[in-house]
This record gives sequence, structure tokens and C-alpha cells, in this order.
Amino acid sequence: MSPELSQGVVEGFFDRFVEAFATFDAAEVASLFMTSGVALRSDATLVALTTRADVLNYYQAALTRYRKGGCVGCQWDDLELTGMGNVSVLAAVTWTLRRHDGSNLANWRQSYCLAGTADGPKIYASATHSTAR
Repeated sequence: MSPELSQGVVEGFFDRFVEAFATFDAAEVASLFMTSGVALRSDATLVALTTRADVLNYYQAALTRYRKGGCVGCQWDDLELTGMGNVSVLAAVTWTLRRHDGSNLANWRQSYCLAGTADGPKIYASATHSTAR
């Protein structure tokens, strides 16, 4: 695994994801993605993220839905890394959405294909494994 995709670097990437999520601004979240990309939902449907606008629309819809559901932030846990050559890594994390009172709103496991770029890791594919509410 390259130093650009080391455990510490990827942990920092997910910390930035949490910060971007907390803004509820899709542009902040989209800055962590490459295009073209793809997302696999928990219902096995694919979402093509071929343009920045696709990423913005996809994440703004999710952020709006989460906020309406009472979400104020998220956290990640249980990072597992699998190297995929010199320029990519598979990173799996468990996400937990939090309410204002600190209680759990939802949690799920998700994997991300990350590429090392000049701007740090970027997501080019993701897959939701399981959803628990």
C-alpha cells in the first residue's frame, strides 16, 4: 500500500468526510469524490456518478433526507483497508448517524474504493453492505 493511502491518511480522509457531512452541503461532500464514479445502494441499484452534478444531486438528496430525519452529524468506526495495487485501496467503515441528543439514528457498513490523488484520497466507487436502523 502506498504512503498516500496509509492507515493514517485514510483515517484523516474519513475525518474530513465527517466534517463535510456536518455542513449538510453537498459541495463539501462532493469534493471528496472523483468523477466518473459509481455508488451501489443497499437495494443493489447502481447510481452512476459521471459528472460533478451527479455527485452533488445524489449527496444533496441524501443529506436533506438525513437532516429531515433528525440527523445532526455522523461518525465512522471499524476501518478495514485492503490494498489494490499502488494507487488504490478498498476502505470499509461502519457509519453511524447521530441525533441532536447523541442517540443513533441509523448505522450501516459501507466500502469505498479510494484513489490517491495530488489532493489526497478521492472516492471513485462505493457500496453499501448492510443497513440497520
